[in-house]
Amino acid sequence: MGQESPSVQKTIAEAAKATTLRLHFPGVTHAAAGGNLSIEQATPTPTLSIAKDALKAEPGTKYVAVSIDLDAPFPSWSFLGPILHGIHIDLVAGAPDADGFAPLEGASEWLVPYLPPGPPKPSSAHRYVFLVFEQPQGLDADKVRSLLKLAPEVKLTARLWWNQESSEKKLGLGDVLAGNYFLTAA
Repeated sequence: MGQESPSVQKTIAEAAKATTLRLHFPGVTHAAAGGNLSIEQATPTPTLSIAKDALKAEPGTKYVAVSIDLDAPFPSWSFLGPILHGIHIDLVAGAPDADGFAPLEGASEWLVPYLPPGPPKPSSAHRYVFLVFEQPQGLDADKVRSLLKLAPEVKLTARLWWNQESSEKKLGLGDVLAGNYFLTAA
């Protein structure tokens, strides 16, 4: 299996107990952790909704979402992983729905555009993890790019060997507030 930072380990363990983050793709909402999505289902850029109990109480709080593939190129031999699949900053929570989930809405596009799943044909299913953190005040797109040494256009090679734990420290992120993951096979 891929390298798992403490926040990823926590997300996988917590998501197995209760869903705190929903992933919305056209035609399917992924709520149960560890469920299967086809490549076709998971290709469009998702929107996210967070359990209201996971939200910070302070109005105007912003959130950061990160998506990674833990298992590239193969779960049993993940020498390329984790792979960064996207970073979205400046997310704010909308009004919760009847189920108690608030949409995370962004005024901007994903800072690192969402990369759809693409496990190779002989591979078993990969785990695609989504993590949500509180965004520290003063953390903006330029600062994220500078701290993480990201080019304006993040190529595939810059996404390989993603160090989630180091990135969280560089950005000053606290504990993961919500997360979920799905499995996709070729």
